Amino acid sequence: MREPDHYRKYAAILIGVAVVVCAAVLVSWWLPATATTHSDRSASVASATSPETSPPPTLAAAPAPEESPRAAPAPKPVAPASGPSASEEALARKAFQLEMDNARLRGRLEDMLNWIVANLKGTFPLPDNQIANLRLLPMDESLEGVSEDLIRLLRLNDTEIDSLDTAFIGTHTLLRDLEEAGIAVASPSPNQVVLNIPAFADEGHEAREELYAELRRALGTPRFNLLLQVAEDGLDEQFENFGDQERILEFEALTDPAGGGEQLFVRDERARPSKKDPFRVDLTTSERIVTELPPEYYTYLHWLPASIMRFARSH
Repeated sequence: MREPDHYRKYAAILIGVAVVVCAAVLVSWWLPATATTHSDRSASVASATSPETSPPPTLAAAPAPEESPRAAPAPKPVAPASGPSASEEALARKAFQLEMDNARLRGRLEDMLNWIVANLKGTFPLPDNQIANLRLLPMDESLEGVSEDLIRLLRLNDTEIDSLDTAFIGTHTLLRDLEEAGIAVASPSPNQVVLNIPAFADEGHEAREELYAELRRALGTPRFNLLLQVAEDGLDEQFENFGDQERILEFEALTDPAGGGEQLFVRDERARPSKKDPFRVDLTTSERIVTELPPEYYTYLHWLPASIMRFARSH
C-alpha cells in the first residue's frame, strides 16, 4: 500500500512545480525582464525541483498531501535595455505632428490679425446720434486738399482723394476769382483801408451745384449725403458761403498808446440771408488788434497799402 502513496506524492510535487513554472512565465510576459535574468532564474527553479537531481524523498521528509507547494518569488521588473517601443515612437510622431499643426495655425492667426489691423482699423461707423453732432471741415487748413478727418470718416481711397482735391481746389479758385472781380477799395486815411466785397449769389449757386455733382459722382449717394451731414457748414465756412454774402474788411495801422509799438486793427463783417428766415439777414462781425496780419487775409495783399502790408511779416 506504500507504493501508491509514493506515486501520489510524486504527482503532487510535479503538479506544484508545473504551477510555479506557469506563474513565472505569466509574470515574465506581463513584466518583461532581460533574457539572461529570466533564463538564469528559470534554470535555478528547474534544477531545484527536478526529480532527477533531487534526493529520493523519505516518508518523514515528504510533505503531507494536504500541504500546497510554496510558490517561487516573482521576479522584479527591470527596465528594458533596448530602444523605445513601437507605441512610444508612434506617440512621438503624433506629438511632433501636433506641434507642426499648432505652429501653422499660429501663423495663420497672426496673418489674420495683421489683415484686420490693416483693413478694419478705424472703419467702424459711429452711431447715428454721434454722426448728427459731428462737424468737420472738408479741406485742410491750407485749403490745398481734403482734410484728414474727412478721409478717415468716408474711408477714401487714393483715387477718391484725388477727385475731391481737384473738385475742392477748382471750386475754391473759381469763387476767389469771382470775389476779386467785384472788390471795391476805399482809403479813408493813409493808414486805413476798407475792402467792400459784394455778393455774387447766382454764380456761387452754380459753383455749389457743380461741386456737389462732382462729389456725388466720386463718392456715391450714401457717402455724399454723409459728407453733407457732417461738413456742409464747413463748406460754407471755407468757401465763403459760395458768394451768398456781403463782406467788409477794414484794416488800420495804430500806435500803442501805452508802449508806443505798432498795432493793426482788423474788422471783418459778413452779412448773409438767414437759412431759417429768407427775410432776415444774419450779421457776423469780428474785431481784433494784432501785431501781425493774420494769415487768412494774405489773399488780399494786392489791395492793401504799404502801411498795412508791413504787418505781413510771415508772408
